[in-house]
This record gives sequence, structure tokens and C-alpha cells, in this order.
Amino acid sequence: MDRFYSVQLTQSLFGEVGVERQWGRRRTRGWCRLDWYANEREAESAILDLVKAKLSRGYHMKAGGTVR
Repeated sequence: MDRFYSVQLTQSLFGEVGVERQWGRRRTRGWCRLDWYANEREAESAILDLVKAKLSRGYHMKAGGTVR
């Protein structure tokens, strides 16, 4: 399949820490989800868990943090 999954740490104007995910088929807009966490440590842990799960499902890392 020709798909992508991107995940990044983000911060709101009020200092809240979140994880932004984008996924879908390449050459499409895809979907987006934003989850907020109590602190940066929890958000980083969530990112690591997401990346591990995607790598175990056959995605590959690309420069810039994108998992394909």
C-alpha cells in the first residue's frame, strides 16, 4: 500500500502539550488527529508508542520523522 503516517509534538498558545498525527494514502490530504497530554513526558511517551506500533505493522521511517 502507498500510505503515510506522520506524528509530531506540538504546543498550544497556552502551553498545553499535544501529539499531532496525520495519516492516509500518499498524494491525498488524509486525516488528522490532535491529542492533548498533561505534560511533555507523557506526550513523548505516546509518540514513542505510536512509532513502535507503526514500525511493527510494516511502516518505514523517513527523514523528517515521517513513518511510511
